[in-house]
Amino acid sequence: MTVEDRTNTPTISAVVPVYNEENNVENAVMTLMGVLAEGFSDYEILIIESGSTDLTAKIADRLAASDSHIRVIHQINREGLGSAIRLGFANSTMDHILYIDGDEPFDVKKIEKIIPLLNSYEAVIGYRAGRRENFKRRLFSKVYNDLIQFFFRLNVRDVNFSMKVVSQSLIKKLKLRANGCFYDAELIAEIRRTGTDIYELGFDYTPRSNGESSLDKPSIILNMLVEMFSYFVRRKIFGR
Repeated sequence: MTVEDRTNTPTISAVVPVYNEENNVENAVMTLMGVLAEGFSDYEILIIESGSTDLTAKIADRLAASDSHIRVIHQINREGLGSAIRLGFANSTMDHILYIDGDEPFDVKKIEKIIPLLNSYEAVIGYRAGRRENFKRRLFSKVYNDLIQFFFRLNVRDVNFSMKVVSQSLIKKLKLRANGCFYDAELIAEIRRTGTDIYELGFDYTPRSNGESSLDKPSIILNMLVEMFSYFVRRKIFGR
C-alpha cells in the first residue's frame, strides 16, 4: 500500500489482552505492528496485561519503551477477559478499535482484509473458518454458540472468535459490563441492540503453539453462564 493510500484509510486502536503469554506476546505485537503500520494512516497497540506471573509484563513494558505506538496498561489483579477489553476500549483514541487475543489465533497479516470494509461498516467480526484443535473445544464452542443463539438471536457464525473491529462512535453507544468470557457475546448483543449491521469475515484458525488456554475450565464456564443469565435478565426482563 502506498503512502497516499494509507493517508486515506481510517485510524485504528488494537486492544491485545494478555495473561502469562511470555512466549507469544512479543511476536504477536511486532507482527501486528507491521500490519497496522502498512495498512492504516495511524494506529496504536494497547497491551492490557492482567497480573501475569511470568515475564509477560516485563516484555510488554520493553515493547512499549521501544515504540511510541505501543502502550501498556497493567491490571494489578486478573479481573477477567471482559474487564481487560473494556479497559482497552476506554483508553483507545483512534477511529476504530480492534480486539485480538495475544496468542495469535489466526494469521495476523490477514487483518488487511478488513481495511476496505471499514468505510461501510461500523462492526466487522471474524469467524473461525478452520477446525478447532480437539473434540472438547469443538463441542464446547457448538453448545455455547447454540445457547447464545437460543437466548439472544445474535445470528452470527462464531460468537467467541477474537477478531472484532468496532468504530469508536459505536462503542460509546454500548452498555458493556461483563468481566469474564461472556464479553464477546455481550459485545455482539449490544451491537445488535443498536440496529447496527455486522459484517462477518472468515479466518483460518491457528492453534496456539505455546501456553494453555483456560477458556474450557469449569470455573470459567460457570462464570460465563452467570454473566449470560445476568445479561438476559437485564435486557429481557428489565429492558436495559
